[in-house]
Amino acid sequence: MLAERCILGLALLPAVIGVTIAGCDTPTQESDEEGGRRYAPSETARETRRGIDLVMRYEAANQRFTGTVTNTTSSTVAAVRVEIHLSNGEELGPTPRKDLGAGESVPVTLDAGGQDFDWWSVHAETGGGGGG
Repeated sequence: MLAERCILGLALLPAVIGVTIAGCDTPTQESDEEGGRRYAPSETARETRRGIDLVMRYEAANQRFTGTVTNTTSSTVAAVRVEIHLSNGEELGPTPRKDLGAGESVPVTLDAGGQDFDWWSVHAETGGGGGG
């Protein structure tokens, strides 16, 4: 009797594991360009996506965001632009599209004059579409 229960239990184990895995809440990476990490006004953002390094910080005294966007690939990346989203719902940018040659880095400045916000997020887009 005990042996039969053990065998039955082992036979059901794959089904139970499959149901458990299928029902797990696992964190997912946001693929949406608009999503991303939230930064406090005092934090510096350092992000890399699709071979583009982006470093941005908020300068409270000047009420602007400054930083750089760098192509780390060995070929040109077309139509790179940067957007910042503020906790108050405002979007800064995007910057004009710029083709970045291999290893090329350009400065980025976005004005935040008059904006009151608790956090911000930033992302670089590439290519002709809004989704990068």
